[in-house]
Amino acid sequence: MRQFMMSLKEYLLTKKYIILILGGIIGLLSYFVIILVGDMDLEAIQDFLDALPEGMFEFFGDIEIFSNPYGYWGLEMLSFIWLYAGIYIVYIASGLLSQEVEEKTIDLSLSKPITRYNFLGSKISFLYIFIVATMGIFFFITMGGMAFSSTFHEEGLYFDRLWLTYLSVVLFLGALAMFAILFSTIFLTTRKSMALGVVVLFLMFFLGEFYIYMDESVQGVKYISVFYYFNPSEYLVHSDFPLYLRDIIILGYINTGLIVASLLIFNKKDIPI
Repeated sequence: MRQFMMSLKEYLLTKKYIILILGGIIGLLSYFVIILVGDMDLEAIQDFLDALPEGMFEFFGDIEIFSNPYGYWGLEMLSFIWLYAGIYIVYIASGLLSQEVEEKTIDLSLSKPITRYNFLGSKISFLYIFIVATMGIFFFITMGGMAFSSTFHEEGLYFDRLWLTYLSVVLFLGALAMFAILFSTIFLTTRKSMALGVVVLFLMFFLGEFYIYMDESVQGVKYISVFYYFNPSEYLVHSDFPLYLRDIIILGYINTGLIVASLLIFNKKDIPI
């Protein structure tokens, strides 16, 4: 356990400024969107959207999400959080294990009194703390912006919904990171792990978001995508708790399954010297 904590502390210290910078940048972008929402005439947008064909909103959701300040913020920020932070997190996850193999330092690391489970577990724990901290900074800045926004005051400050959504964001990004960790334990090379992690990310985005344009006979592919279980605007605007609970449970199972698979594969893996 002592080696586990030391490894975890080491990873966090090397990435502490990245956590602050990434969380701060996304938070400032969120603050800009909040200001932008305050300058918009949402009622005029509602009238314009009412005149558009209903089919245009199949991809983004119903019209109310567009004309609601939380819905508009969610579409601009959370719907693209995989782009703002997810790709970078996949990049980090892809190299945490494989870089030690490529640099021939893994033998030294495993020669210490630490099991393979604890060795990989410290890296996985670091990734979740990285996500929790980065998104925490982002959400704290967001809350501050909403607290000083007259538009959000008029709509109501639903910070309880916001923090529930924060949990879904952590699990969503965690799932993306765990796919990269899984590929890293299989291939033990950063390039292959990163390439496959990004390919899977974009493939799941396509299947989870564009399934509505596919033939009904194949629309079931949506269930294999983590994007299908990430619906932040629905939580924020409609407070759809049954949908939220379903998504949280399934994302939790996905994260757990990927962690267990990664630990089991790594424990049995022959590591090249």
